[in-house]
Amino acid sequence: MNTSIPDNPPPSQDPSDAAPQKVGGALADGLTLVRVLLTPIVMAVIILGWPSSDMAVLASSLFVIAAVTDFFDDFFGGTDRAPYRQFGWFDDIADVLLILGTLLAMLFVMQRAGFLSPLFAVPAGVIILREFIVGLTRGYEFSREGWPETRLGTLKNGLTMLAVCILLAAPWLTSFYDSWRADDAAIVEVYNNTSPVIWWIGQTLLWIAACLSAYTGFQLVTGRAGKAANDA
Repeated sequence: MNTSIPDNPPPSQDPSDAAPQKVGGALADGLTLVRVLLTPIVMAVIILGWPSSDMAVLASSLFVIAAVTDFFDDFFGGTDRAPYRQFGWFDDIADVLLILGTLLAMLFVMQRAGFLSPLFAVPAGVIILREFIVGLTRGYEFSREGWPETRLGTLKNGLTMLAVCILLAAPWLTSFYDSWRADDAAIVEVYNNTSPVIWWIGQTLLWIAACLSAYTGFQLVTGRAGKAANDA
């Protein structure tokens, strides 16, 4: 193998070439901060008025905006380990804060109103408990070295956000769905028997996300997620 140094090594990167990447990194960090700042607002809207339709529209819309920032911060700044992201390590933490804060607020409202069901409480509790255990056991290490990225972990995050969004929006989505059903059935009968389909869809996705949360959480705590990330 020829290991000699070439006579004309390539010139170093022009500093101006890094300018767009620095801007992208700063924008990505800003979007992560937006996600963090929106979390308490979403929680407040839920506690103050959800599940009334108007507040459900507001809460789900804010949640969607916050969730979309998770896509765009990666789009503009790269992954949380990208060199031009100063606060990339906070990206995954922002996701956890958004999901946990929203679920905790929903649990509080449902318990206060007296209609909290184990079908919602159990998967929500699994997701919340998973994040607390992983954060307590491996959080400091991952904040320094970066959170392992696996396909199952990415799928878990996506399904959890989708499930929470559907459940948040269920009050107004159900009204929309029932108005559509009323075109083919007696209007009085439809509105006297509100369809649970939207809520069932959200709960099913939440259960799947909870199962993935438990499995990927076990991988993270036992150190198997790093190997899975390398194999992916």
